[in-house]
Amino acid sequence: MVHAVSLGEVNASAKLVHELTELGLDVVCSSTTLSGHQRSRELHPSLNHTDWPLDISFCCRRWLDHVNPDVLVLVELEVWPTLVAMAKHRGIPVMVVNGRLSERSFRRSKRWELVLRDGYANLSRVFAQSENDANRFCQMGVAEELVSVHPNLKWDREACCSKDVEAIRLALRLDDTRPVVLFASSAPEEHRIFAKAIPASWQAVIAPRRPEWFDEAMQTFPNARLRTDPDACGDTVVLNTLGELEAVFALADVVVMGRSFGARHGSDPMGPAAAGKPTLVGPNYGDFSPAVEALQAAGALEVVRAEELTRRLSELASCRETLRRMGAAGEQVAAASQGVAGIVAIEIAGNTQPPRRDRGGAEEKEESVHRGAKKTSASGGVHGHK
Repeated sequence: MVHAVSLGEVNASAKLVHELTELGLDVVCSSTTLSGHQRSRELHPSLNHTDWPLDISFCCRRWLDHVNPDVLVLVELEVWPTLVAMAKHRGIPVMVVNGRLSERSFRRSKRWELVLRDGYANLSRVFAQSENDANRFCQMGVAEELVSVHPNLKWDREACCSKDVEAIRLALRLDDTRPVVLFASSAPEEHRIFAKAIPASWQAVIAPRRPEWFDEAMQTFPNARLRTDPDACGDTVVLNTLGELEAVFALADVVVMGRSFGARHGSDPMGPAAAGKPTLVGPNYGDFSPAVEALQAAGALEVVRAEELTRRLSELASCRETLRRMGAAGEQVAAASQGVAGIVAIEIAGNTQPPRRDRGGAEEKEESVHRGAKKTSASGGVHGHK
C-alpha cells in the first residue's frame, strides 16, 4: 500500500511504484487530494486505487480490514498516529519513503508532540532525504537505527518520451524557432515579477501551482492565452492543465521555479535539472534545500532575488553557451542521484515475504510485532480502550 498525499508526492513515488510492480508485488495506491487521485490513475491505470481514511479508530480499523496490506508505505510525511499504531498492532510494517521533515514542519510537530509522537515511534523504517531530515525524525521518536539517508525519489522520475514532448509542443502552439522561458509552479504574488522578466522576442509558459490561480495569471501576463483555448493568440501560454509540466520542461530554454520569490518555501527544481534545463529560483527555497544546494554547487542552478530576475534572464538569453553548460551540469547531478527507487523497493519487498513456518507462521509474526508496538490510545494502551 503506497500513500502519496498529493500531486507532487504521487509524481515523486511513480518510479518506486513501478519498481514494486516489477518485483511482482500487488500494489494499491492512495492519495488525499483530487489532483493526486487523478494523477495516480494516469500513472498507474492497471493498479487498484483507494481513498485514505480519517485518523479515527473506527475509520482506520475498517480501512485496514478492507485493504489488509502487508506493508504500508507513506511518501514524505503522512505519519497519522492512530493508523500507524493500529497497523503496527496488526503486524503491518509502516515505512516512510522520501522522508522530509522541514524545520517548519518540525516546529509544528513539536507543538503537538504528545499527540504525534506515538505515530513516529511506531514507524518501522524511515528513508530520509537528508541528514537534517533524519535528525528531526529521530527527535520526534523514531529509533536512530531505523533511519537512513538516501537521495530524493524525485531524481528517479521517468523522462518524458519524445512523442509526448512533441505532442505538448503542438498543443501549446509554440514557435520552435523562438526560445521559451517557463515559469513553473508559480504563485499569484510572483506573476507581476515574472511578467516583467520575459526576455524580448522570447515566448513564455506560465504554470501556476494551483488551478484557482489560473485566472489571475491570465489577467497579469500580457498577450496571454489558455493552453486549452485552441483559438486564442498570444506569446504567453497559461498551462491550465495538470500532469503536463514534466513534458513542458523539455521545451523550455530556461526554467524559473516559482513559490520561491515570495513568502512561500520553494518548488521542486529536480524536474528541469533532470531535463537538462538551466534553472533559476528565488531566495525562499527552504522545502527543497538539499536539491537546490546540490544543483547550485554544480553550476546548474542560480538563486536570484526578485529585483535581479529581469536582468539575469536577459543575460542568459544572450549567452547560449552558459545555458548549455548549466543544462549539462543539471543532467550530471540528476544522473548521479538516481537509483534510490530500486534500493527502497527491494527493502519494502523483503517485508512482504511470508514468515517461516517453523517459527509459527503469520500468527506468531503478528504477535511478535504486537509486543513491540508502543502503547497508544489507538491500540488500547494505558489511556485507551480496546
